[in-house]
Amino acid sequence: MGQSSRALLKLGRISYLNVLPIFHPLETGQVAHPFEIVPGAPADLNRLIADGGLDLSVVSSIEYARHHDRYFILPDLSISSCGPVKSVLLLSRRPVEDLDGQPVFVTTQSHTSVVLLKILFNFFFGIDAVFVPGDCKDVLEKRQLPAAFLAIGDEALKAGRLDGYPYCCDLGEEWHSRTGLPFVFAVWVIRRTCVARMGDHVDEALGALAAAKRWGRSHIDDICRLAEQAGILGFEEFREYYRLLGYDLGKAEQTGLERFYGFLAQIGETNETPRLEVYSSLASVA
Repeated sequence: MGQSSRALLKLGRISYLNVLPIFHPLETGQVAHPFEIVPGAPADLNRLIADGGLDLSVVSSIEYARHHDRYFILPDLSISSCGPVKSVLLLSRRPVEDLDGQPVFVTTQSHTSVVLLKILFNFFFGIDAVFVPGDCKDVLEKRQLPAAFLAIGDEALKAGRLDGYPYCCDLGEEWHSRTGLPFVFAVWVIRRTCVARMGDHVDEALGALAAAKRWGRSHIDDICRLAEQAGILGFEEFREYYRLLGYDLGKAEQTGLERFYGFLAQIGETNETPRLEVYSSLASVA
């Protein structure tokens, strides 16, 4: 199956294995689509779509909160977890409660995960740590060995086995245990200007993404065999990983997202708590 003959929409793709179930069927032609797929780290995609370099993208949840006037959320798509996520981890040499006043390396690749850690520290752990921008690769290669560090994505899957860091805090699990809600790490958004320009043709994009999600779910063993080639986890470990990940944006996920956005306003990361505007309910917008 090939791509649509219409003008291609630029679609941002996170360069992590967590999006493989949705992007593999698009990239291999299993699902026809109208996209030019642009890979990048979460922070890079946030910047690109904010500046108009992408039409739609999977982005860190905080990107929608900060620039919600520029986007609509795409329906029923997320990267979330209702419990452990396995790829957003705080690794520590000491118990988490002993990190008060200690430097914690945090990735520059995902704003959402860093702010989630800040929320967990401030509101639930009672910890005032010093966040230091750092590179997870330096820790994995033992060039730097901080007291604790935040790892995300594929590097977190590797870091979960790292010697010298016996304490592991899964941020998805901690959020769920404290709030009873799923945590939405990323959403798919479309620029409002793209909706105005493309009109009804946006439905083709939504249909392709929905079909890709269905394909990924129904071929998860194929996805696991492909992911295994990265040499990070084995087949059964990837089956467990993808079982824990959620790709929906139902009522529970939206409630969790709204709870997260409420915390953002409390700690001054945003000026207000944004309303979730989902494109499917606004299909008549010109």
